[in-house]
Amino acid sequence: MNAYQRAVKEITDRRREEKDSGLDIWRRALASDEGLRAANAFYQEEAVKKAQKLPNNIDKAREELEKNARRVGISKDILNPPYHCEACHDTGYANGKYCKCVVKSVIQSNAENLILPQVDFATAKATAPKAISKLYAKAEEYISEYPDNKKPFFIIIGSAGTGKTMLASAIATEMLSRGAATVTVSAFDMVKRAKDYHTQFAIDDYRDLFTPMLECDLLVIDDLGTETVLKNITREYFYTIINERWLRKKNTVITSNLAPNDMLARYGEAVFSRLCDKNISNLFTVTAKNARI
Repeated sequence: MNAYQRAVKEITDRRREEKDSGLDIWRRALASDEGLRAANAFYQEEAVKKAQKLPNNIDKAREELEKNARRVGISKDILNPPYHCEACHDTGYANGKYCKCVVKSVIQSNAENLILPQVDFATAKATAPKAISKLYAKAEEYISEYPDNKKPFFIIIGSAGTGKTMLASAIATEMLSRGAATVTVSAFDMVKRAKDYHTQFAIDDYRDLFTPMLECDLLVIDDLGTETVLKNITREYFYTIINERWLRKKNTVITSNLAPNDMLARYGEAVFSRLCDKNISNLFTVTAKNARI
């Protein structure tokens, strides 16, 4: 059973337990209250008549049953608890695939999917280096537009020590608070995940950390350009990530020390044209001295 199957089982088990709990309350109420028993018997009789297309008083019977149920403190929500997810009705599947609630559960249950520290947005904004401080207003717009961002890519290019990572972490933290399934990785970690997936995914007990980078609502890749270039892995898997998120217009934040021409040379035209696609990408350049020194 993989992580997604386990998440589905947890969701369906929770639904069944909630309904069983409601039925248990109902049975105890029936056993202890004569008026409720009588109303329930009346309703059952009229329901049978209706099913047999005979004259019946089903509406009156339902009204009597609901009145007696309220009297003993039983609501519809007890007997039929509200769904935790309206998209899948707590089945774990929607439109023939795993529901977003399942994907989110899998992603956020693993601490390894949040490599960057969680940073309060307001605090980060107040302490940001001057060169990047204006970008916080753009970041606030980006966050406020979620999940309907016309430009879901947010690319920050600049030299070391200009506050790029702090801004990316603040965006991720704020998006998490708004319910977005979020994955934050360093470029090094991204390649490590790709390498593990490339060489070990057939192992039965292998835990897949690559797929969440494709499926999450928000992906943050920090320090792009500092990762090791591995043959048949780095460029190929990075293209897979970017292309998948570009096609599905999924929110993606990337920080990099690479100038655009260097990015083109390192990753190729296919990746570069998607990262810099003016239709879906916000690309910002920060020019300043290293604030850490």
